[in-house]
Parts: sequence; C-alpha cells; structure tokens
Amino acid sequence: MCRIVGLIDFSESRVDPSILANMRDSLVAGGPDFGDSYVDNNVGIAHRRLSILDLSTSGAQPMVLKDWIISYNGEIYNFHEIKEELISLNYTFKTKTDTEVILISIVHWGMKAISKFRGMFSFALFNIDTRKLILCRDRLGVKPLYWYLKDKLLMFSSELKAFHQHPAFDREINLKVIPGYLKKGYIAGDVSIYKYVNKVSPGTYLEINKEKNITKHVYWSIDEVYANATLDERSDGEIIDFTESKLIDSFKLRMVSDVDVGVFLSGGTDSALITALLQHTSSEQLRTFTIGFDQTDLDESPLAKRIAEHLGTNHESLICTADVVKNVIPILPQIYDEPFGDSSGIPTYLVSKLASKNVKVALSGDGGDELFSGYSKYSYLQRAKILLQVPIFVRKHLHSLLNYVNSKDVKNLLNTLGYNYQDTFENKYDKLKLTLLAIDIEDMYEKASSYISDINLTRLSNGTLENSLNMRSLNDKKSLLNYFSYQDMKSYLPGDILTKVDRASMSVGLESREPFLDHNLVEYAFSIPERLKISPSGEKKFIAKKILSKYLPDHLINTPKRGFSVPVDHWLNGFLKEEVIDLKNEEIFFQKYNLKSNFYKDIVQSYYNRKSICNPYVIWFIYCLYKWDKAWG
Repeated sequence: MCRIVGLIDFSESRVDPSILANMRDSLVAGGPDFGDSYVDNNVGIAHRRLSILDLSTSGAQPMVLKDWIISYNGEIYNFHEIKEELISLNYTFKTKTDTEVILISIVHWGMKAISKFRGMFSFALFNIDTRKLILCRDRLGVKPLYWYLKDKLLMFSSELKAFHQHPAFDREINLKVIPGYLKKGYIAGDVSIYKYVNKVSPGTYLEINKEKNITKHVYWSIDEVYANATLDERSDGEIIDFTESKLIDSFKLRMVSDVDVGVFLSGGTDSALITALLQHTSSEQLRTFTIGFDQTDLDESPLAKRIAEHLGTNHESLICTADVVKNVIPILPQIYDEPFGDSSGIPTYLVSKLASKNVKVALSGDGGDELFSGYSKYSYLQRAKILLQVPIFVRKHLHSLLNYVNSKDVKNLLNTLGYNYQDTFENKYDKLKLTLLAIDIEDMYEKASSYISDINLTRLSNGTLENSLNMRSLNDKKSLLNYFSYQDMKSYLPGDILTKVDRASMSVGLESREPFLDHNLVEYAFSIPERLKISPSGEKKFIAKKILSKYLPDHLINTPKRGFSVPVDHWLNGFLKEEVIDLKNEEIFFQKYNLKSNFYKDIVQSYYNRKSICNPYVIWFIYCLYKWDKAWG
C-alpha cells in the first residue's frame, strides 16, 4: 500500500524535481517508509511507500522494466499464482513484489493482464518509448486516483493535497457538485470539488498519448455485472455452503503479507464473519480492534469484546468521548482533503490509529451490506413499496402532517412503548418522510439515500443538482435487492465508504483491505436469491448470519446493529453548538458555494427549537464544507 503522484508538462518544459518531490512528500502519511521520484524531461513520476510485501529496498518504486515505469498503490493478492505462470513462460524476477508481477504481466499480455488481477489497486504506467501514460483503477474503486488537466499540464495523484504543491494548480471550485454533496454528504461519480480535477472511474484505465489525447477503457463494469446476473437455482443449503467457501477464499487471500495483519471488529455481522472464518482457519491468534462510544445506545464495544473472547482473538478497544472528537475535527480536512460529510469517518480514523500501533494491515467489513442486503433501507423499501399504491395527494398530506411532529418526540414515544431507537433515529425519520413523496421505487430508493428534499435543496442552494452517474433502471432486472445493491456499489460504496476507509487508514500509515469486495465474490452475490439476503420474516443478511451461526452463538449474532453510527446530534447540541450558530454570519462562505445563508439560519433555528425542517445531518455537511474551505478552498 502506497501513494502515487506524477505529472506531464505538454509544453515540453522539463519537470522541476523539487516540485515533484514536494507533491510526493505531501503524501508521506500514506507512504512513510520510503519515497523516490523518476524524471524524464517533461514527465515526472513519484512514489511514497508503505512496505507490506518484500520489505527490502528492491521493492522500491517507481520501478523500471525495459520501456515501462510504474508507480503503484495497492495489493494484487493472487500475484504468486500469476508469477508462477510467468515463470513457466521463461520470465525471471528480481524481487518478491507484486509490483514486478504487474510490470511483467503487462509486458507479456498487455493491458489484458488486468483481468488476471485480484485485488485493490491504482497505478500509473509510463512507456519511455511511446511516451504514453496509463492511469488504472481497480474494479470497485477501493484505491483512489485523481487526475488534473488544464492547458498543457496533466497531473495525477492518490490524493488531492498533492496538486496544491504545484504552482500552476487551478483551484477553481466545481460548483456543480455542491448540491449533490449537500444531498448525500459526499461527491459522487468521476468528478471532484475542483473544476479541472476528475477521478479515474472504478474498473477503468485511461491512456494519455504524447499529443494529450485521452482514451477511456472500461475493463470491468458493475453495470454489466448487475445486468447479466443469473439466479443460483441450487438448494439453500448448497448456496450457503458455496458462499462460505467463496468467503473463506477471499478472506484468506487478503492475509497475504510480510507484516502483521489485524481486523476491525465492530460487533456487527460482517466484521464478525471475517474474524470467525479467519480465526477458525488459522493456527495464529488474530488481533482485533474496536472503537466504542461513551454514549451507551451507540456503543458496540462490549459486544465486540464478547465476540473476540468467544473466538479467542487478541482484542483491543478504545472509547470515543466528546473530548477525543474535539481533537479530531480540526484535522478532518487534512485526512479527507475533499468535502466529506460522513461522520463515521471520525471513529474510522480512531480505530485505524489504534490498529496502526500494533499492525500495518487491517481487514474491514465494508461491502458486506451491499452484498448481503444489510442496510435498513433495503428491508424498509421492500415493505414500503406498497405505499406507491396510495395516491400521491394522500401521501403528500401525510408528509405535511409529519412535518409538524418532531422526530425526538416520536423516538421518545416509541422507546416508551418498548422500542430501542438510537440517536440516529432522527436521520431515519427524516428519510422516511422523504420516501412518502416518491413517484416510483427508484425514486423511493433515491429519497431513502438522501438527507434533504429537493424542495429544501432549492431553498438552500442556488446550484442545480446534476447526476454524473449513468444508472441502469430497475427494469433491467426484477430483483429489488440487486437493484439497491447495484445503486450503492455504483455510487455510495466508492464515493463514501471506500473513501472514508482509505483516507482514514492511510493517514496513519495503515493498509486497509476489504475482503468482501473481491470481484469474484461481488459477481456471485448478485446470483444469490432474495430470500437468502432478507428472509421472508424480514431478517437482514440472512445468509451471512446462517454461516456465522456455525462459529458464534445466537446471542452474539442477532443483536441490533449500530456499526459506526456516531452521536452527531449530541455534538451539535454540545461543543459544536456555538460554532454552528455563528456560521450563519459567514456570508462570504455562503456566496462562494452558491448557498443561501437565510435558509441555513432557518435550518439552525428550527433545529435548536426542536422543530427541525431539515435533517440535522445537513447542518453537519455544511459545517464540514466550511472547515474544508478554510483548509483548501
């Protein structure tokens, strides 16, 4: 795991090595072990290394082979298998790295070699002879890769912060992404916060020739996976056993390392499944790590501890208090150098920091919710689709009535009646109201995934909401759950979840691996029948829990899932209150991002008067944007 960076000056001016070094070393947190650069006239390629495989200096990058130079970030987990195939073809190797395997694979098979790679990766390949640059990103978008192009300067980097080190970097804000950010808390698609910066899309590589022509190649597509999925018609028992075998294969493959590997254990099904299967198949004791909260209704650390004790792992946990959060919030813009509103990025950073003191690699359970239908909105939408049969004028009337009912009062009433709703109920309540206005199931999904209505978005932002993603419709397939999974894998997974984990872990020099996101496993998950994802009785992740029940007792499995839900409501009413209220006076900020300060004042006033007209997370999103602007805008 590393960080990569580079540039081409198409004016043919020689690259300034000091500028390239500054760009490279701005990424030192993600590659603390070594840094080096390669300059060839108008081309510069650089690398920061976090040593995971072949810890010797022979694994240093940029690596050169014949006419090719590579700067690579990630892991090819099956590189031993590919290496053996290449040895049988009379190739020899000088290192024990997967980097050299990538180079020789491409020398032999060309870019078709990517189809052989199982792993997470982004890399830059430069051909000295043809002067062609290739920028490639893995199938699901686990590893980031940005590219900048304006006038005669092209740059690429694992993180945006490197571009700021170049004096010619144009930081003009891309105002088109702001409404989408306010709606979901992250910037989706292949665009970025900056007008001249884009992301290489997952499953894609770009070819840039010496004439500055750019050709996009899609080598793997979640669109095609979704559209071409066929139902596994075997018995439930056979499907469960087969799924378990694929999980074990994927999990064990991600233990390939020359350094210690740990697991993020949240107490939920996904991380427990990783821990259980790996500990069961390993003779060595796993190390597991958990973050908890001093607010008990959000704290899963006691459950994680009981799971760890049952499985026999070496477990560590840390409790996240308001004082801890106060110290993290000021550095969020450095960790997430693009506006990012997912508040669970804070505990993700903290658990990464905890793990990094003991290991250099940690496995996370990200992707399990998408594969096995673990999100609450999936089961809700399955049931709520019947609402679409109710005339829209009736639903609009109900929506208006609910606007007069405060979410906190509803939560307190339900808890009095014996329900156990947590601090995050307000967020779900606001989304429930939005879904009442849906025109079809696709619109209902979109509203269940949003934090602000289109009406309120118009009241808040002068910008126009644009969707940079080309989504297939539900008509392509009959499976609702596959449709929901597809939508999240296309947008939410790379835009939010994987961004969160990558930046948090790499900011402390920790490699995070996502074993649920092996592309073979992802492709098969679309074939699993709906009844094994959400059972007829409404149990989410049914197949995952059936597998887990072989290793854990029922009382450690069937518990309410909290994950990394965080007490944003408490923070907004506590140590953030004064700053959030004072933000209404930052008129220059609101004008810069095409936002209406008057409606922000209304949102804040209604929130603190316990008559919220908008999801409180929108306040948090604006606050994060403000903090980011102070650092990078």
